[in-house]
Amino acid sequence: MPVDTLTQQIMDLRQKTGAGFMDCKKALAEAGGQVDEALAYLRKKGIADAAKRVGRATGEGLVAYAVQGKAAALIELNCETDFVAKNQEFKRLSEALASDAAGGTISSPEAANSRIEPIQLSMKENIRLRRLERFVLPGPGLLAGYIHLDGKKGALIEIKAFSDAAAASDEIKALAKELLLQIVGSSARYLSKESVPAAEISREREIFTEQVRAEGKPEAAIAKIVDGKVQKLFYQSQCLLEQMSLRDGKVPVAQLVADVAKKLGGAISVARFARYQLGE
Repeated sequence: MPVDTLTQQIMDLRQKTGAGFMDCKKALAEAGGQVDEALAYLRKKGIADAAKRVGRATGEGLVAYAVQGKAAALIELNCETDFVAKNQEFKRLSEALASDAAGGTISSPEAANSRIEPIQLSMKENIRLRRLERFVLPGPGLLAGYIHLDGKKGALIEIKAFSDAAAASDEIKALAKELLLQIVGSSARYLSKESVPAAEISREREIFTEQVRAEGKPEAAIAKIVDGKVQKLFYQSQCLLEQMSLRDGKVPVAQLVADVAKKLGGAISVARFARYQLGE
């Protein structure tokens, strides 16, 4: 059979069933090139039926993380129902995918399909890896993760340290735990003021300026009032290091980091973080 004809048959079969390329190729080989027989083969194997579920909504699932030495990953695995999300096999799949992502075996949601398909078939439900993020330490530091609300929220953090000994200290481990709770609880979007896109700050300033002007404030005072609003209402809400600690609401997160650095006698900094909330 010419290659172009086979390829066309595979594409036609994929369009009819939604099954994967290799599954369609195998089905055609088993059926001697007969599309109808190949379709029957896929249905018997349950693959065609599973493909019909691909378009169904996946609003449930789990957030999971894994740390493997100098690398770590955070993933969101979706399914259709809460019943499946609570299933131990689904939980094991989420943990395995997080581990694969941390190890670099998978680097995109699509790369996880071969791991997902067998579970999807057995559970008869649409399952997909929605997103993943991977961190790799470039030097001394700590990678840590946290899962909240039985997998509905999760976070990953990378802390840079001045030495391996400092990175392994109880002080940095405690700091990482507190910051992860802060990230999950406060919905921070950015690490610092400097990491906020200039266009977003400009937009916020425009909004605050119009609000203040509408309140009838003196034109000469508007710029200063807007500066205060940007700091308090935007930076302290959206930037992790500008936030007040959830522990007491008085100490800035940046101060928590500085205190640990002073105690250990060297530079400590938060390099980055990731936060996932199911369906967000």
